[in-house]
Amino acid sequence: MTTTLLALALASTTAPDVVVVYPDRAQVTRQASVACGARAVTMFERVPPAAVQDSFRATVAEGTVDGLRAELVKQERVFGEKARALEARLEALGDEARGLDDQRARLDAQRALSARLLGVAELGLQKELAADRPDPKAWQTALEAPLATQLALAKAGAELGLKRRVLERTLADVRRQLDEVRAGAQQQTWRVEVLVSCPSGRATTLSLTYLVAGAGWTPAYEARAAEAAKAVELSTYATVTQVTGEDWQGVKLTLSTAVPSQNATPPAMTKLQLGALARQETKKVLTRRDEAVETVSAAPSVAMADTEAGLVARSQGVSVQLEVPEAAKVPGDGNPVRLFVGAAKLTAAFGLKVTPKLYPFAFRVAEVSNTGGWPLLPGVVDAFRAGGLVGRYPLERVAQGAAFSLTFGLEESLRVTRTVVEELKKETGVFDSKRRFTSAYRFELANYGKAPVEVTVADHLPVAEVNDLEVALSEKTTPGARVDKASGIVTWRVPLRPHEKRAVDFAFRVDVPASYDLGGL
Repeated sequence: MTTTLLALALASTTAPDVVVVYPDRAQVTRQASVACGARAVTMFERVPPAAVQDSFRATVAEGTVDGLRAELVKQERVFGEKARALEARLEALGDEARGLDDQRARLDAQRALSARLLGVAELGLQKELAADRPDPKAWQTALEAPLATQLALAKAGAELGLKRRVLERTLADVRRQLDEVRAGAQQQTWRVEVLVSCPSGRATTLSLTYLVAGAGWTPAYEARAAEAAKAVELSTYATVTQVTGEDWQGVKLTLSTAVPSQNATPPAMTKLQLGALARQETKKVLTRRDEAVETVSAAPSVAMADTEAGLVARSQGVSVQLEVPEAAKVPGDGNPVRLFVGAAKLTAAFGLKVTPKLYPFAFRVAEVSNTGGWPLLPGVVDAFRAGGLVGRYPLERVAQGAAFSLTFGLEESLRVTRTVVEELKKETGVFDSKRRFTSAYRFELANYGKAPVEVTVADHLPVAEVNDLEVALSEKTTPGARVDKASGIVTWRVPLRPHEKRAVDFAFRVDVPASYDLGGL
């Protein structure tokens, strides 16, 4: 008969060592050093109840993991010693409070005796003053003694009152701590036991990982324009919050751009049915539908000029993990912590853009490519130019290597006005089967600065959603217009010398079949 001995090691790992934070949860890792043996048991205490039960996993650097068991236990043993210490402290403070109350009672008795002595002295002084030959000095000492005593008692009473108020605050604080400890003693936490087999006489590292809800991070960015160097310095920060109930003190923190709740299940195809309904033929109605069209200007694919040293970005397929350069401290009470993630210097093409239809000012815009080594999640950008904050605006998700735009405020030295020359003017008799609508606008640009500039002016052509409609630029349009057929955005590049004014004409026509109901146009 053989007997297998179990070596039990209580792991003193009350805090996490490594944390991977996702946008909607976190993966926590605790590590313990294990003295190897045939069957060594390591116990991880006080794992927060926010841990998902079926997410516990154990790995060992050398050897094998033979088993793992997790159970919820109350914290009476952990908090018992703290509760006893606080109860003893509360009792000592109570004794001190009773001593102060006794001193207050003695002061009150002395104050009453002094008042009676003062009354006797005042009565004697009155009788002395009523005599034929009064001598008030004889009663001076009798008056001064009780008065001096009352002053001393008043001072002692004030000091005693101050001590009593301080003691009351201390008592309230200790009672609060005791209530928290007693409540904590009734709370449950996970106790995880891991059974390991590894060669005797050695020590190995055991890692316990688990998922917790109530944690996440959101990105924030700082973009600093370096126009002289034709670059943008883009710094990435992370605001990390977690309410798991345990503090992350000095952990190695990694941020993941993956969202497990979105990436876990692929979409499922559903049944596609075709049918037909008899419908009376109706006349087509010409309608107008405005859309907010977002465009991204193409930027040359360039290599990253400079990256902040120490940042490690690991590809995870559709996501990236970013290691925070320094050890992080994140409290478990939900207070947000802002952490520096990394910075990259991106080659940029700066220019002025103006959309007269929407705003009569030009904006300084940098066209860049995300060559920083990691995708940019949706967040808020603080834009800096010449050392000052010029704006804050949202940034949409930018894939690694994709082009995007950053705005660095208004260019106040440039003005633009948009004048309607004609709008939706209907011409009849152009074609027998069609009606034509024409629109014309004029943009007047003025450079009041001291340096020459080039301005990109943008407006949009209507985009026909049916083949019956024909949209085209008019010959009145200023030459050099570039049209994006997908979005209908029309742009001109207009050079302006200092104090120069120039005009840009924009005109187009829309041909509509005569069979259409024009809707009152």
